[in-house]
Amino acid sequence: MRRIGAWSLGIAVVLGGSAQATAATPFGTNLNRPADSATTCSQINFLLPSTTCSVESVNLITGESPIPPAGDGVVTRVRVRVGPVTGPMQVVVEEALRRENPGDPGHPIYACCKAIDASQVFTPAPNAVTTVNVNLPVKQSVVPEESGYYVDQHLALSVLNPNVPIPASIDPNASVGAWFPAWRVGDERAGFFGTSGGDVLLNADWDPIGAGAGAAAAVLRLADNVARVRSGQARISLLCQLAAACEGTLALQNQQAPRPRPPLRSVKRAKTYARVAFSIPPSTTETVKARLNRAGKKLLKRHERVKVWMNITLDNSSATVPPLKLKLKG
Repeated sequence: MRRIGAWSLGIAVVLGGSAQATAATPFGTNLNRPADSATTCSQINFLLPSTTCSVESVNLITGESPIPPAGDGVVTRVRVRVGPVTGPMQVVVEEALRRENPGDPGHPIYACCKAIDASQVFTPAPNAVTTVNVNLPVKQSVVPEESGYYVDQHLALSVLNPNVPIPASIDPNASVGAWFPAWRVGDERAGFFGTSGGDVLLNADWDPIGAGAGAAAAVLRLADNVARVRSGQARISLLCQLAAACEGTLALQNQQAPRPRPPLRSVKRAKTYARVAFSIPPSTTETVKARLNRAGKKLLKRHERVKVWMNITLDNSSATVPPLKLKLKG
C-alpha cells in the first residue's frame, strides 16, 4: 500500500448517515473479494513502524465502509476473511464527534477518535471467512445530541501479531485509515495514518435496538420536543428508529396512556386533543401533522404554550413506544 494524504473521515460519516436500517442489516466490505494483500502493521507505515495496528477502509466507488446504519443498534456478528497466514485479531468500536461549522457551511468540525468498546480477541481460520458473535452497541446520530454534536461510532479491525498480514484486498479505489499501535478501550487519539490501496476484509451484522421480541426500547424519537401549531395543525418531528417503516397512530392527550389495571378499578378517560395516523420510513425524520380538535384549539388559545402527552400505538410492530412529552406552541 502506498501513502497518500490523510483519509477523510467525513466521507465515512456521510456514507453511514445515508444507510437504510433493516433487521440484521449487514454492512462493511464485500467478503467475496480475495485476501491478496501481504502488508503487515510494521510495513504499512515505514515512518512509524509498529507491531500492532487498527485499520478501517472506505471504498470510494462502491461505498463499502465500517459505518453502521443510522440510529441506535447493536453489532451482533462480525466476519473477517484472511489468507493463508492468520493470527490474533480484535474488532474495536471507534467514536468520532462532528458538528456543523457556521463559518464554513458544508465542512463540519470533527473530533476524532476514541476507542469505546471491543470484541473478544479471536483468531480467524486461514483461507476462510470466520464469523464471531459479539455484542457491540453502536450509534449513528441522525440529529444532534444534547451536546450539539453528531455521534459517529464505527468499526475498526485490530491485528495483534507483527507477522500477520492485515486482512485486505488490493484495490486502488479504497482509502485506509490506520492507528498505531492497536486501539485499547479508553484510548483517545487525534489523527491517523492515511493511505490507499486496500479494502479491509471486515463486515458485520447490525440489529436495531428494539427489534427483539417483546422489546420496549424507544423506536420513535422526538426530533424536536416543541410542536408549532399553524392553521390548527401541530407539526411534530419524529425520527423512526424501527427496522421497518414506523406505522401507527398518535394521540395528543392530557395524560399518559393508561397502564393495565385490575378490572374492578376504574380508569379515568384521557381527554384527546388530536389524533392522526402516520407512516415514517426507517431511519428517517419526518414532520407529522396532527389537526387539533375543538378541545385542543381551546386549550392552546387559553395558553401560549402547553404540555401534552403523545401516546403512540404501532400497527406493524410488537415494540412499544413509551408516552412522550410534547410542548404545543401557538
